[in-house]
Amino acid sequence: MDVMSIVLGALSLVTAFTPFIWLQVVGGCVGIAGIVLARKAKKADYRKSLTTAIGMLCSITGALLCFLAPVLSLISNALLLLMTQ
Repeated sequence: MDVMSIVLGALSLVTAFTPFIWLQVVGGCVGIAGIVLARKAKKADYRKSLTTAIGMLCSITGALLCFLAPVLSLISNALLLLMTQ
């Protein structure tokens, strides 16, 4: 589970930089799944602290970027629309 959380976190990070909002939202959900898997792996075996920490860090960063990027994109597009009128 710990390695899977790293994979899901990396996948979430990759999808954060795609230009499609729907793919970024899916990437955010994948990041949340990575967070859940990292927490389960940590509870199952406390000795896996390094791999679960890496999975947790990748997943949190990916989920934040995935959910923040569409919001910033929509705000910037709305501001550009208001500035051109």
